[in-house]
Amino acid sequence: MGKIHFESWRQTSFFHNPLKDGQLDTQEIEVRIDPLTRHQSTFNPGLEGKMSILFPETDYAYLEQRAEATRGQCFLCDDRWRTATPTYSTDILPEGRLQRGEVALFPNLFPVSAFHAVVKVGDRHFRLPNEISADLLEDAFTVSIESFRQYHRRHPSIRYFTINVNFLLPAGASIIHPHLQLLGSPFPGTYQELLLEKGLAYYKRHGSCYWTDLVEEEKALGERLIAQIGGSTWFAAYAPGGANEINAVWTERSHFLEWGPEEIRQMADGLSRALCAYHDMKFSSFNFSCFSGPVDSSLPEFRCLLRLVNRQNAMPHHRTDDYYFQKLLKNEIIIQRPEKLAAFLKGYF
Repeated sequence: MGKIHFESWRQTSFFHNPLKDGQLDTQEIEVRIDPLTRHQSTFNPGLEGKMSILFPETDYAYLEQRAEATRGQCFLCDDRWRTATPTYSTDILPEGRLQRGEVALFPNLFPVSAFHAVVKVGDRHFRLPNEISADLLEDAFTVSIESFRQYHRRHPSIRYFTINVNFLLPAGASIIHPHLQLLGSPFPGTYQELLLEKGLAYYKRHGSCYWTDLVEEEKALGERLIAQIGGSTWFAAYAPGGANEINAVWTERSHFLEWGPEEIRQMADGLSRALCAYHDMKFSSFNFSCFSGPVDSSLPEFRCLLRLVNRQNAMPHHRTDDYYFQKLLKNEIIIQRPEKLAAFLKGYF
């Protein structure tokens, strides 16, 4: 038996269903347990095929209207960012900002961490998920990693970094223009700390890294495996923390400063393919976070990983997809079996 156990348990709900002429309805509910964190994700097969109940389709005309209405005031458009955004002092970034092609990196005006940068992803104000190219993402991730390298060199206490995205308003974006949010701190955030603590406990118990074991197990099972891109392995999360969660793990890299052009290219390529799939699934909004171990130490128990999830589709008066079940009870609803998601995603890799 392997070290990783994909645990689940089942429960049954009974009620007289008016949609079935008042007959007694029996619905089986599966609860999946994340092997590392013990996070619970709940799946009711009755919801499969009824995705529009929880995620009404994107209103693309509304999106276009919002894009047109906000373009004139967007501080990232038409070179306005050159005068409207702050700069770092020369002792942090000699140029004040970092630029590469259509990508630009600068400080957040209202930081929530010691290092909090924004990365403008392209000149276009509005893109659909399938219009975010691998080349554009590669430029964005290149300046991201370079900013971590330069900031940590000058401020060694800033050891914990993440790369994050809120894409469109339902995902928490304050502007429509695509951009990244980069965070760096002397200590890990809540979830990053949980991953580090649980990973260390697993390492002490088994003498191996959870993330490399997980990749090997997913490869052996094949049910949720999507693709291998160089040193990164892409798969659907067994117990997702959000809708249609896709994970990637870099089995030979424990922190961002170990990344070179190849790792950056792998992330850009895989992410662009996943976003094309999301678009064809008629999803328009998403979040992702990419996690690193402390950049001053190569931890044997940790590996860099990406978590990508859908958010509620863009439409007038959209309902949130994050409510008591997720926000306070810290559970998640599975809207599509991860195994089915993986089978669909394989066609894009």
